[in-house]
Amino acid sequence: MPRSAAASPRTAAAVLAAVLAAGCAQQPPRTIVKEVRVQVPVQVPVVAPTDNAARIVLNANDRLRQLSPLELAQEVAPRDDAALAPGNAVQLALALMFSHNNGETFRAQTLLDQVLRDTRPEANEWRPIAQFLADRVAEQRRMEGELEKTKQTRDDLQRRLDEANRKLEALKAIERSLGGPRSSLDKP
Repeated sequence: MPRSAAASPRTAAAVLAAVLAAGCAQQPPRTIVKEVRVQVPVQVPVVAPTDNAARIVLNANDRLRQLSPLELAQEVAPRDDAALAPGNAVQLALALMFSHNNGETFRAQTLLDQVLRDTRPEANEWRPIAQFLADRVAEQRRMEGELEKTKQTRDDLQRRLDEANRKLEALKAIERSLGGPRSSLDKP
């Protein structure tokens, strides 16, 4: 019995340890989470004022391309152009460039020159766009001038051709009235 008596306290201790371990295993361990705030530096892209002006003009360009001729005419209706803010003046100049009516490119050039000469701080962001559009307006006006010269040359040549045809027909009529031989000009 000594052996069973000695085994018994060991067995009892082992059983007790197993019961305690089983009791601890049934209860989930408690996790305590503390709120931790970490500051992370984030770089916000800097948008230059001229970038904003360019975006506005690009959006205006998209909108103007979709307008009907009547809507475009309303857009460029005469108003007090001198009182316009730089951004509005640039947008109106862009609309005038789309218009193709007589004098509209001159009006657009005047508006853009007004923005380029404007000394107010809000005009600074519009000057690069105004310069770009002023260059385009100058080129457009030059091309319109060339087109007008070409039309005048064509009209002059057409007038000369019509005059030469009238003279030729008059000569043919004189030849027929004289009863002379038929020239190669009369043959079909």
